Amino acid sequence: MISLRTCWAFLSIFILITLQNTYAQSAQQEAEEMLGLVNVLRANNGIAPVVLNVELNQAAYDHSDDMARNNYFSHTGLNGSTFSQRAIAAGYMGSPRGENIAAGNYSVMNTFNQWVNSSGHLNNMLNSNVNEMGIGHAAFNGSTYTHYWTQIFGYGSDVLAVEDIDLADNIIVYPNPVKDILHIRFENLSQERLDLKLITTTGQIVYQQLINSFDADLTLSIGHLPTGIYFLYAQNTLIQKTIKY
Repeated sequence: MISLRTCWAFLSIFILITLQNTYAQSAQQEAEEMLGLVNVLRANNGIAPVVLNVELNQAAYDHSDDMARNNYFSHTGLNGSTFSQRAIAAGYMGSPRGENIAAGNYSVMNTFNQWVNSSGHLNNMLNSNVNEMGIGHAAFNGSTYTHYWTQIFGYGSDVLAVEDIDLADNIIVYPNPVKDILHIRFENLSQERLDLKLITTTGQIVYQQLINSFDADLTLSIGHLPTGIYFLYAQNTLIQKTIKY
């Protein structure tokens, strides 16, 4: 017979997992909503759109979470870090170009309007020399403003065509999209099982496969995916440039 304590333990784990999944979905929705607002603003001013970058998202969230939990509001982290240092530490391979922070509002729209109504923040969103963005929102009850937001802009090579893909340290990948088919020829020099992923700019995994062979040709249909930018991951950590079709 299961004890009451055990039941409560299972219930607590279930609630925690549910909250984590809900937050993950919310974070993605917030990122996509903010991206849309920023790109409409840029389009209205004749400026090319930006795309979401996974590492910039992570750096932005980490700074928002740090401010919320430690109850401060500054572009400088408690450890003395700048936004550029935080972006690079999160694995960003481009050039960090600017950061916006805001506090006090729960909604994406109200936070966006805070930045629009501030010349310095507006200039960051209208910077024609950036092509990538990250957004992070964290909340902590008991802090001065409760809700904290960070927006980071950068210029990276993640908008290059797929034929410009870089070589990995232990994997050679040659993608060549033809008629919505991605052809990948890889040589797994490490002789380890290969974990291959294709993810969206907001971090959603749209394809994942574990490959046991060391040398292979892989054909991946991408016709069902929306037009846009995708990242090819190997072994969970290595981004292989952007796939665009």
